[in-house]
Amino acid sequence: MDRFQIILEVALSALLLITIFYSLYLGRALSVIRRNRGELDALIASLQSSSQQAQSGIDHLRQTTEMVGRSLGKTVESGKSLKRELTMLCERSEAVAQVLEKTASIGRPAHSEPLREADAPDMEGPRFSARLRTDEGRWGSPSTLKTPSGKTAAERELLRALRQKQV
Repeated sequence: MDRFQIILEVALSALLLITIFYSLYLGRALSVIRRNRGELDALIASLQSSSQQAQSGIDHLRQTTEMVGRSLGKTVESGKSLKRELTMLCERSEAVAQVLEKTASIGRPAHSEPLREADAPDMEGPRFSARLRTDEGRWGSPSTLKTPSGKTAAERELLRALRQKQV
């Protein structure tokens, strides 16, 4: 058993030496951490500050997104409304064009009596009335075309396009 005890004591001594050197290494590391504790506290404070700024930025982005979403929704609704109005104007202009074609195909002279509102089937009252010039048989100039102040932007654009096409 003497030999076994000697081997056991040598092994324990080796483990003890390894433990001593490792504890010296850890002691040095802890002393470095203690010396740099102020820097570590400053690093933690800057990390907290950065996270608070990021959170406030996220909140600001969320609010901005909500405002832009509402604005975009209003714009889309306005676009849908303008599309409906433009569709109605196109249908009405097609009806007026058909009436004009019918008038021209009958052989009625261009300088005869002007087109009456009753001749245009889908027209509603004076708001959508259109008159022909008695000398040329085309849509009237801006002074002869009735343009009440209640016209929408789509209606004004359509009228402007029709005038340009005639010229």
